[in-house]
Amino acid sequence: AKKRIWANYSGEEEKGVAEEEETKTLNEERKVSYEQILVSEVTEEGKIYGCSVKDGPALEKLMDNLREEFRNNPPLAGAYQPRKNELCAAKFVDGEWYRARVEKVAGSDVAVQYVDYGNRATVPKVKVASLPSTLQQAPAFARSYNLALVTLPEDEEYRSMGIQGLKEDLLDQTLNMNVEYRIGTEAYVTLITPDKKMDIGKGLVEDGLLMIDRKGGRKLASLQKEYVEAMEKAKKAHLNIWRYGDITADDAKEFGFGK
Repeated sequence: AKKRIWANYSGEEEKGVAEEEETKTLNEERKVSYEQILVSEVTEEGKIYGCSVKDGPALEKLMDNLREEFRNNPPLAGAYQPRKNELCAAKFVDGEWYRARVEKVAGSDVAVQYVDYGNRATVPKVKVASLPSTLQQAPAFARSYNLALVTLPEDEEYRSMGIQGLKEDLLDQTLNMNVEYRIGTEAYVTLITPDKKMDIGKGLVEDGLLMIDRKGGRKLASLQKEYVEAMEKAKKAHLNIWRYGDITADDAKEFGFGK
Protein backbone atom coordinates (compact mmCIF):
# COMPACT_ATOMS: atom_id res chain seq x y z
CA ALA A 1 0.00 0.00 0.00
CA LYS A 2 2.83 2.37 0.82
CA LYS A 3 4.14 2.11 -2.73
CA ARG A 4 0.95 3.75 -3.99
CA ILE A 5 1.31 6.83 -1.80
CA TRP A 6 2.66 8.96 -4.68
CA ALA A 7 0.39 7.44 -7.35
CA ASN A 8 -1.70 10.63 -7.71
CA TYR A 9 1.12 13.07 -7.01
CA SER A 10 1.81 15.42 -9.91
CA GLY A 11 3.99 17.99 -8.17
CA GLU A 12 1.39 20.70 -8.91
CA GLU A 13 0.37 20.98 -5.24
CA GLU A 14 3.97 21.59 -4.18
CA LYS A 15 4.47 24.09 -7.02
CA GLY A 16 1.29 25.94 -5.95
CA VAL A 17 2.50 26.17 -2.35
CA ALA A 18 5.91 27.48 -3.50
CA GLU A 19 4.27 30.14 -5.71
CA GLU A 20 1.97 31.17 -2.85
CA GLU A 21 4.98 31.46 -0.52
CA GLU A 22 6.88 33.52 -3.10
CA THR A 23 3.94 35.94 -3.58
CA LYS A 24 3.66 36.36 0.20
CA THR A 25 7.41 37.00 0.53
CA LEU A 26 7.44 39.57 -2.28
CA ASN A 27 4.77 41.64 -0.55
CA GLU A 28 6.67 41.99 2.73
CA GLU A 29 8.80 45.02 3.57
CA ARG A 30 12.31 44.89 2.11
CA LYS A 31 14.95 44.43 4.79
CA VAL A 32 18.65 45.14 4.31
CA SER A 33 21.03 43.21 6.54
CA TYR A 34 24.42 42.73 4.95
CA GLU A 35 26.66 39.71 5.41
CA GLN A 36 30.15 39.75 3.94
CA ILE A 37 30.94 36.82 1.68
CA LEU A 38 33.96 35.79 -0.36
CA VAL A 39 32.78 34.50 -3.76
CA SER A 40 34.66 31.31 -4.61
CA GLU A 41 32.79 29.98 -7.66
CA VAL A 42 30.46 31.06 -10.48
CA THR A 43 28.99 28.14 -12.43
CA GLU A 44 28.12 28.00 -16.14
CA GLU A 45 24.46 28.27 -15.07
CA GLY A 46 25.17 31.53 -13.24
CA LYS A 47 24.92 30.08 -9.74
CA ILE A 48 27.25 31.66 -7.18
CA TYR A 49 29.07 29.94 -4.32
CA GLY A 50 30.47 31.91 -1.43
CA CYS A 51 31.83 31.52 2.08
CA SER A 52 30.84 33.88 4.87
CA VAL A 53 33.86 36.03 5.82
CA LYS A 54 33.17 35.35 9.51
CA ASP A 55 33.65 31.61 8.80
CA GLY A 56 37.07 32.25 7.22
CA PRO A 57 39.19 31.42 10.32
CA ALA A 58 37.25 28.16 10.91
CA LEU A 59 37.75 27.15 7.25
CA GLU A 60 41.49 27.90 7.44
CA LYS A 61 41.77 25.80 10.60
CA LEU A 62 39.93 22.91 8.93
CA MET A 63 42.25 23.08 5.91
CA ASP A 64 45.33 23.10 8.17
CA ASN A 65 44.02 20.04 10.04
CA LEU A 66 43.20 18.22 6.80
CA ARG A 67 46.65 18.81 5.31
CA GLU A 68 48.42 17.86 8.54
CA GLU A 69 46.39 14.64 8.68
CA PHE A 70 47.35 13.73 5.11
CA ARG A 71 51.01 14.63 5.64
CA ASN A 72 51.16 12.39 8.71
CA ASN A 73 49.05 9.61 7.20
CA PRO A 74 49.40 9.68 3.40
CA PRO A 75 46.54 7.76 1.78
CA LEU A 76 47.37 4.64 -0.19
CA ALA A 77 46.52 5.34 -3.86
CA GLY A 78 43.54 3.28 -4.98
CA ALA A 79 42.68 2.00 -1.49
CA TYR A 80 39.49 4.08 -1.31
CA GLN A 81 36.49 3.08 -3.43
CA PRO A 82 34.35 6.23 -3.87
CA ARG A 83 30.57 6.02 -3.82
CA LYS A 84 28.07 8.62 -5.01
CA ASN A 85 27.15 11.29 -2.38
CA GLU A 86 29.99 10.27 -0.06
CA LEU A 87 32.11 12.96 1.55
CA CYS A 88 35.75 12.31 0.74
CA ALA A 89 39.07 14.07 0.22
CA ALA A 90 40.09 14.97 -3.33
CA LYS A 91 43.19 16.57 -4.77
CA PHE A 92 42.79 19.79 -6.72
CA VAL A 93 44.99 21.03 -9.60
CA ASP A 94 47.20 22.80 -7.03
CA GLY A 95 48.17 19.35 -5.66
CA GLU A 96 46.49 20.00 -2.28
CA TRP A 97 43.75 17.91 -0.62
CA TYR A 98 40.27 19.38 -0.09
CA ARG A 99 36.97 18.07 1.23
CA ALA A 100 34.73 16.96 -1.62
CA ARG A 101 31.46 15.18 -2.32
CA VAL A 102 31.34 12.40 -4.88
CA GLU A 103 28.83 13.25 -7.62
CA LYS A 104 29.55 10.45 -10.11
CA VAL A 105 31.93 7.52 -10.56
CA ALA A 106 32.70 6.56 -14.15
CA GLY A 107 35.43 3.97 -14.67
CA SER A 108 38.69 5.36 -13.31
CA ASP A 109 37.34 8.92 -13.03
CA VAL A 110 35.42 10.56 -10.21
CA ALA A 111 33.32 13.74 -10.57
CA VAL A 112 33.44 15.72 -7.33
CA GLN A 113 32.32 19.02 -5.87
CA TYR A 114 34.70 20.71 -3.45
CA VAL A 115 32.16 21.44 -0.73
CA ASP A 116 33.99 24.32 0.96
CA TYR A 117 34.45 26.29 -2.28
CA GLY A 118 31.64 25.13 -4.59
CA ASN A 119 33.76 24.31 -7.65
CA ARG A 120 33.59 20.97 -9.47
CA ALA A 121 36.18 18.78 -11.17
CA THR A 122 36.68 15.30 -12.56
CA VAL A 123 39.73 13.62 -11.03
CA PRO A 124 41.33 10.16 -11.33
CA LYS A 125 40.30 7.65 -8.63
CA VAL A 126 43.89 7.66 -7.33
CA LYS A 127 43.39 11.32 -6.35
CA VAL A 128 40.46 10.71 -4.01
CA ALA A 129 40.76 9.31 -0.51
CA SER A 130 38.72 8.49 2.56
CA LEU A 131 38.06 11.54 4.75
CA PRO A 132 38.63 10.96 8.48
CA SER A 133 35.40 11.31 10.48
CA THR A 134 36.87 14.17 12.54
CA LEU A 135 37.06 16.23 9.34
CA GLN A 136 33.53 15.37 8.23
CA GLN A 137 31.73 17.04 11.11
CA ALA A 138 31.90 20.69 10.01
CA PRO A 139 29.15 21.58 7.51
CA ALA A 140 30.15 22.70 4.00
CA PHE A 141 31.50 26.24 4.15
CA ALA A 142 30.43 27.21 0.61
CA ARG A 143 26.76 28.04 0.16
CA SER A 144 24.97 28.54 -3.13
CA TYR A 145 23.20 31.76 -4.12
CA ASN A 146 21.51 33.29 -7.15
CA LEU A 147 21.58 36.97 -8.11
CA ALA A 148 18.15 38.53 -7.50
CA LEU A 149 16.13 40.20 -10.26
CA VAL A 150 18.44 39.14 -13.10
CA THR A 151 18.58 36.33 -15.61
CA LEU A 152 20.90 35.16 -18.37
CA PRO A 153 19.85 35.57 -22.01
CA GLU A 154 18.64 32.44 -23.84
CA ASP A 155 21.03 32.95 -26.78
CA GLU A 156 24.17 30.86 -26.25
CA GLU A 157 26.64 33.59 -27.29
CA TYR A 158 24.97 36.25 -25.14
CA ARG A 159 24.66 33.79 -22.28
CA SER A 160 28.41 33.12 -22.29
CA MET A 161 29.02 36.89 -22.29
CA GLY A 162 26.83 37.16 -19.18
CA ILE A 163 28.69 34.32 -17.44
CA GLN A 164 32.02 35.94 -18.29
CA GLY A 165 30.79 39.24 -16.83
CA LEU A 166 29.66 37.49 -13.63
CA LYS A 167 33.01 35.77 -13.25
CA GLU A 168 35.00 38.96 -13.85
CA ASP A 169 32.99 40.97 -11.30
CA LEU A 170 32.47 38.30 -8.63
CA LEU A 171 35.20 35.66 -8.45
CA ASP A 172 37.53 35.99 -5.45
CA GLN A 173 35.79 39.22 -4.41
CA THR A 174 34.66 40.04 -0.87
CA LEU A 175 31.20 41.59 -1.16
CA ASN A 176 28.26 42.65 0.98
CA MET A 177 25.35 40.26 0.44
CA ASN A 178 21.68 40.87 1.17
CA VAL A 179 19.15 38.04 0.83
CA GLU A 180 16.22 39.60 -1.07
CA TYR A 181 13.89 36.58 -1.35
CA ARG A 182 13.83 32.79 -1.38
CA ILE A 183 12.12 30.39 -3.75
CA GLY A 184 11.99 26.98 -2.09
CA THR A 185 15.50 26.34 -0.79
CA GLU A 186 17.14 28.78 -3.24
CA ALA A 187 18.31 32.17 -1.92
CA TYR A 188 18.24 35.18 -4.26
CA VAL A 189 20.63 37.94 -3.27
CA THR A 190 22.03 41.33 -4.17
CA LEU A 191 25.81 41.73 -3.95
CA ILE A 192 27.24 45.16 -3.21
CA THR A 193 30.86 46.36 -3.29
CA PRO A 194 32.41 46.91 0.18
CA ASP A 195 32.14 50.70 -0.20
CA LYS A 196 28.37 50.14 -0.83
CA LYS A 197 28.55 52.21 -4.00
CA MET A 198 27.90 49.51 -6.59
CA ASP A 199 25.28 46.80 -6.95
CA ILE A 200 27.02 44.12 -9.06
CA GLY A 201 23.81 42.72 -10.60
CA LYS A 202 22.51 46.16 -11.55
CA GLY A 203 25.95 47.06 -12.96
CA LEU A 204 25.92 43.99 -15.23
CA VAL A 205 22.40 44.89 -16.41
CA GLU A 206 23.63 48.42 -17.18
CA ASP A 207 26.58 46.94 -19.10
CA GLY A 208 24.13 45.00 -21.26
CA LEU A 209 25.27 41.59 -19.99
CA LEU A 210 22.22 40.44 -17.99
CA MET A 211 18.46 40.72 -18.41
CA ILE A 212 15.85 41.44 -15.75
CA ASP A 213 13.84 38.71 -14.05
CA ARG A 214 10.80 40.78 -13.12
CA LYS A 215 9.08 40.14 -9.81
CA GLY A 216 5.69 41.39 -8.62
CA GLY A 217 4.94 42.69 -5.14
CA ARG A 218 5.90 45.85 -3.29
CA LYS A 219 9.00 44.44 -1.56
CA LEU A 220 11.29 44.86 -4.58
CA ALA A 221 9.34 47.54 -6.51
CA SER A 222 11.82 50.36 -5.84
CA LEU A 223 14.90 48.19 -6.50
CA GLN A 224 13.36 46.70 -9.63
CA LYS A 225 12.68 50.23 -10.94
CA GLU A 226 16.43 50.94 -10.68
CA TYR A 227 17.21 47.72 -12.56
CA VAL A 228 14.70 48.57 -15.32
CA GLU A 229 16.29 52.03 -15.71
CA ALA A 230 19.72 50.35 -15.94
CA MET A 231 18.44 48.00 -18.66
CA GLU A 232 16.91 50.87 -20.61
CA LYS A 233 20.30 52.66 -20.57
CA ALA A 234 21.99 49.54 -21.96
CA LYS A 235 19.33 49.16 -24.67
CA LYS A 236 19.63 52.81 -25.69
CA ALA A 237 23.43 52.50 -25.96
CA HIS A 238 23.13 49.13 -27.80
CA LEU A 239 25.53 47.51 -25.35
CA ASN A 240 26.50 43.82 -25.68
CA ILE A 241 23.28 41.73 -25.77
CA TRP A 242 21.37 44.79 -27.04
CA ARG A 243 23.83 45.62 -29.83
CA TYR A 244 21.41 44.52 -32.58
CA GLY A 245 18.30 45.92 -30.92
CA ASP A 246 15.77 44.76 -28.34
CA ILE A 247 16.04 40.98 -27.93
CA THR A 248 13.03 40.97 -25.57
CA ALA A 249 10.89 42.23 -28.47
CA ASP A 250 12.10 39.27 -30.57
CA ASP A 251 11.23 36.89 -27.72
CA ALA A 252 7.75 38.44 -27.44
CA LYS A 253 7.08 37.90 -31.16
CA GLU A 254 8.36 34.33 -30.90
CA PHE A 255 5.88 33.56 -28.14
CA GLY A 256 2.96 35.16 -29.92
CA PHE A 257 2.93 38.59 -28.25
CA GLY A 258 2.66 41.53 -30.60
CA LYS A 259 2.64 41.30 -34.38
